[in-house]
Amino acid sequence: MFSAVKERAAGGTRFDPMSGNWAMTLIDLVVVVALACAALGLSHTLSPSASTRWLIFISATSFLILVFVAWPLRFLLRKQRADSDAVNHALRLQSDRKEFDARLGRALEMADAEPVALTIAARALNMCADEISASVLLADNSDAHLQTVITTEGCAPEGTCDVATPRGCPAVRIGHTLEFADSDQLDSCPHLRDRGIPSLAALCVPVSVVGRATGVVHAVRRERSFDAAERARIETVARQSGQRVGMLRATEQAQLQASTDPLTGLNNRRSMENSVRQLVHEDAPYAVTICDLDHFKVLNDTYGHDTGDRALRLFARTLRNTVRAGDLVSRHGGEEFVVVLPFADADAAAAVMDRLRLELVAALSDGRTPSFTMSAGVADTTESCDYQELLGMADERLLEAKRSGRDRVLTRIT
Repeated sequence: MFSAVKERAAGGTRFDPMSGNWAMTLIDLVVVVALACAALGLSHTLSPSASTRWLIFISATSFLILVFVAWPLRFLLRKQRADSDAVNHALRLQSDRKEFDARLGRALEMADAEPVALTIAARALNMCADEISASVLLADNSDAHLQTVITTEGCAPEGTCDVATPRGCPAVRIGHTLEFADSDQLDSCPHLRDRGIPSLAALCVPVSVVGRATGVVHAVRRERSFDAAERARIETVARQSGQRVGMLRATEQAQLQASTDPLTGLNNRRSMENSVRQLVHEDAPYAVTICDLDHFKVLNDTYGHDTGDRALRLFARTLRNTVRAGDLVSRHGGEEFVVVLPFADADAAAAVMDRLRLELVAALSDGRTPSFTMSAGVADTTESCDYQELLGMADERLLEAKRSGRDRVLTRIT
């Protein structure tokens, strides 16, 4: 019946006795009856005996039914069973793929950092196909170079690709999956040849991060190419891992923008307060310094805001290079900067600020930025345990440093 439906959809019934459709089965029955009647008439001629005639008639009819009805029906049933098996197999593959997609999605949702997401992607690639070596290549921050960021467990040397730039990868450049059945073929990828392995099959799936193809999943296998199910799984890994990496990068960028000053790249006031809160929680001693650019308004008014911004960036860079790696630096607002030095007292912090004054002179010696100086006030946790109170003390000493001539650091007011 299904065959007949397919044939009608294709434009009509195919008149083939072996087609197994119901229309031809009906025709076959008519033929059987006609031939049986002919056999009955022939039996009258061959034998006068009624029993013999009926024996000939029954034998001929049985044979004709077998040939014209039973065989096509058997063919039809076998065809339908084969079709049913194919449909069930396709449904199983589809169910397995959906389950794999769902599990991979849940695993990636739990990844809170890009390295974790890439490790999950490598584990998933190991489950996509047997005996493969795969690697994930992503562009660096400049989008100018491709770097291998993760490989599957037990990845053979031929599993890594030597492509150096995103534009150098055909799959990234074209923007869709490329499959190569044999590395020795004329139209195989140039980066696939000369790996010392004959008949190397490869699958290259571009990885899109925030809507742009900036990486590739590179999977290879010896002698045997990838089937449709394996290809679909590897494409799923590339798609979902790219989406997760893109989201993690966007989140990280948003957090960075929320916690940093856009002009200088230093922490902003809120980020500094959060960091100091952690120091207080750990009961760690620290020193607080407020430093300020002297006569910054005059510099701004004389040379313009662009020069003022350049002076702020130069000072921030010099400050960051002068303090220790674990010290906290932020732009407090305008031309004011705050430095928190964990496990340091006021005298140690003052020594750092004096060194900063000398480094600033050296940084301005090239003449590209008008010369300026800085003043600072310092306090530490021996005077108070409250950050805001220490900040107020340091600010009072900064104002006194400006009143007493600028270009100096004060740890107390005499």
